[in-house]
Amino acid sequence: MNKKFALVFYIVLFSFCTQFVSGQNKRTAIVPKWAFGHIVWEDNRNTQEAALELVSLYKKHQIPVSGIIIDSPWSESYNDFNWDKARYPEPDKMLESFEDEQVKVILWLTGCVNYESADVPVKRSPDYDYVIRKKYVVNNGKPSTWWKGKGVHIDFTNPEAVKWWYKKLDKVFRKNVYGFKVDQGEQYFGNFENDEDEKKGEGFITTSIGKIPLREFKKYYYDAMYDYVKTRNPAGITLARPFTHQGGFAAAIDKLGLGWCGDFSGNYKGLKLQINNIYTSAKEGYGALACEVGGFFRAPPTKEQLIRYAQFGAMTACMINGGQNGAFTNHLPWYHDEETTSIYRYYVLLHNMLSPYMFSTIVDAHLHGGSLLKNVSLKQESHLLGNDIFFKAITSDTSKVAFRLPLRNNWIDFWTGKRYEGGSQITKEYSLKQAPLFIRAGAIIPVEINTDKPVVGNRLMKGKTAFLIYPSTQENTLIYHRPIDEGIAYRDIEIVCNDKTIRVDSGSKEDFVFLIKSQQAPKNIAGADNWAYNSDKKTIEIYKKGKKFKIKIE
Repeated sequence: MNKKFALVFYIVLFSFCTQFVSGQNKRTAIVPKWAFGHIVWEDNRNTQEAALELVSLYKKHQIPVSGIIIDSPWSESYNDFNWDKARYPEPDKMLESFEDEQVKVILWLTGCVNYESADVPVKRSPDYDYVIRKKYVVNNGKPSTWWKGKGVHIDFTNPEAVKWWYKKLDKVFRKNVYGFKVDQGEQYFGNFENDEDEKKGEGFITTSIGKIPLREFKKYYYDAMYDYVKTRNPAGITLARPFTHQGGFAAAIDKLGLGWCGDFSGNYKGLKLQINNIYTSAKEGYGALACEVGGFFRAPPTKEQLIRYAQFGAMTACMINGGQNGAFTNHLPWYHDEETTSIYRYYVLLHNMLSPYMFSTIVDAHLHGGSLLKNVSLKQESHLLGNDIFFKAITSDTSKVAFRLPLRNNWIDFWTGKRYEGGSQITKEYSLKQAPLFIRAGAIIPVEINTDKPVVGNRLMKGKTAFLIYPSTQENTLIYHRPIDEGIAYRDIEIVCNDKTIRVDSGSKEDFVFLIKSQQAPKNIAGADNWAYNSDKKTIEIYKKGKKFKIKIE
């Protein structure tokens, strides 16, 4: 081997190995199927009554809810994990009620223990003196001020401190509590040389293993929370920050459930900043990135802003709607009018319909690397959801937008069915009901049909293994990681198709539905149990029960 070539080879190999060991090549965690849904919350009243009312209102307006965040304050003292009975008088009854509604509960927390607190009945935590005496805290027990008071932060590099913390969590992590919103209290305990370092989260913190960079400490904190949830309930999640403008990178790629970049205002400025944070996270390799629909604080969303927020959110891993900037006013679609409610409902249903597609994409990212959001463009505020769905956000009241489709493949307008070549420059006006949404020609998209009025298909298809197909003359293959339940378990189904044939190998017998986009009705479908052509939707509807089979479109 040439010595110069050999030297270059080993330098490249060493660089790769260094990156791998440092965590840069870690792959995203598998996120449970239920989490690819619509999660709501409020930060105005913070009571049991308000939480139950919020979910009830969404249900009344026929908008599905998959989870609710119980945000702060909910405990007697911050992070003591004792329910504040004045705010939540019957927590068990509340949890049971949400379980009956199939709404998972997520509880807010940080790693802080206070001696002085705001808006909780017990101002000084009963644990404060104990954790200092046991040396379970960072910075040698030196307190800091954070947004909920003054106190210390648990040292998650200390195994004994983690063990003690887990016992505290056991008090509330029970039936129908599916995880934690892990907030960034640690950011306030770093020692920074200047404001720019603080913004980037590039300070230092003193721990049981010495003085370490704050970013390294974050890994211990978020990893500990992720490990706790997953060892007790594999279908549970942590909701935490990937990248945020409020402190740089936080949770590790492989130890994060849903990525929530927060906090943002509800106006277009907030939406644009959130897109920036989410796309930055996707470029880094974070997998399931969610959208804070309508923002969290400051300016509440107008009707138009809430709708544009919802459209973008529908094309992310999870739509999370709530905050302190109008949780019971501007955040609620029906607060504006019936048109807003109808549009918002549609995008939640569209998002939920795509949940099997998103789950399968995240499993693929876990196995092979990558993110749910691909080909992100900060310049034109667009991305691919998986490999097959292109979306461009609208971030102003100007309904006329210009954008370029991805270069590879042909693309089909979701709304009109019009076909475009890859790389096409498009300038088009979009009403509030629509946003730029295109499907790759040849796409095989797993969908969930579980309502009486689905976005595609009909109520007779409820519960079946369904696929939305945009056929191409070229053969396309999908290895579908089919979710077995609402958790992380899955099994693989192989589907190969073009515009003439569909081949399926599923490993077990089940009911399939294939919704194939076609401008004209076929003469016959060979190998199907039943089929029909929907002329209004320009769709061939094929029904087949089987394990391994072939269908021919004639």
